[in-house]
Amino acid sequence: MKVLLSILTILAIPLFLYAIDVFVSLSSRKKKYDFRNTHHHDFTVLVPIYGQIKYLENSEYLSQYGKQVMLLTTGGESKAFMRDLKSIAKKYKFQIFISDWSSKQNLKKRATSGTIRDRLIRDALHTVKTKYVVPLDADSITMEPISIAVGELVAENADIASVRLTPSNGNKNWLTKLQKLEYRISMDMRYVIPWLISGACQVATTSALKQIMNRHSLFFQGNDVEIGLLAKRLGFKVVHIPFEVHTALPETLKPWLRQRLAWAAGEFRLFIINIRYALWHPFFWIYGAGIVIIMFPLRYIALSSHSSTLLVILALYALLIFAIHWKYKNVWLAVMPLYTLFSSILLVPLGIIWYTMMVIKDHNFGVISAKRHV
Repeated sequence: MKVLLSILTILAIPLFLYAIDVFVSLSSRKKKYDFRNTHHHDFTVLVPIYGQIKYLENSEYLSQYGKQVMLLTTGGESKAFMRDLKSIAKKYKFQIFISDWSSKQNLKKRATSGTIRDRLIRDALHTVKTKYVVPLDADSITMEPISIAVGELVAENADIASVRLTPSNGNKNWLTKLQKLEYRISMDMRYVIPWLISGACQVATTSALKQIMNRHSLFFQGNDVEIGLLAKRLGFKVVHIPFEVHTALPETLKPWLRQRLAWAAGEFRLFIINIRYALWHPFFWIYGAGIVIIMFPLRYIALSSHSSTLLVILALYALLIFAIHWKYKNVWLAVMPLYTLFSSILLVPLGIIWYTMMVIKDHNFGVISAKRHV
């Protein structure tokens, strides 16, 4: 009985992931999106930028939108930062929103926690005059005009939409190639679960996003999915528009690990701290809370006694992945099972520690509630 339990424990994640992958692949093929190519220009692009001006990597791309761009920053930035920000804004005719609050920042690295980004979005929304708004990360760009994405939201008569993130550096090295495969599977899932909003970019009506952000916990990790959850709870229409937004991936192990630890903390916050949302999204929570997090101690037990079984299962999982994604002809598909196993074994427990550290640092448990906060 113990042997059977251990084997089932090892099997749980790859088989569940395989089931999700098959379901998502089949569903996404049936839900191909036909763009209408209608443009809508009544929108504002919100770009949070703070800490260091070098993080604003897409200013030239944004220059085509001029006054439709609003750069959001805190009231506690350095004189040099503000001088450079105002110079860029003047050059490209951008708007600037400066909050009436400041926050301590580590200027040596990008923020992967804290409430700064979401507070800036929340507060800036109260000054936006356009009917639609597009929050966009400072390192992300689009190949097609943003007006097309807004036009699709209007045509869908929707309140908020998830978009499709595509890595801009996905072929840089082995690490980015693995992440590129991850992103492809994750983005296909938006066809099935459109409320899995991506943090790098969303398209929304200003009124809807304002109501959502007024209820947002402001917890950084998982902040994007929280937007989708709140949108659903508030009765807004959420759709997926596969409008491609290019974003940069970590290219070396240190920033990758730092990012993934923060993501793991966000997953613990989402699936365990906010487990009551399992009532509305049981399938999603069975996987995230049950299979990935709650069952992780059993995987250690299984690994210690059934290494040969694990090798067989990983080989089988690799073959199944190839069977689904053979059209991409990517040799890195064979490494995906080990990549997934590593994440489920190491990052899950460390994510709990990272979440605890975030709570202590920011005095914020990240509890999601549809009640108005501000």
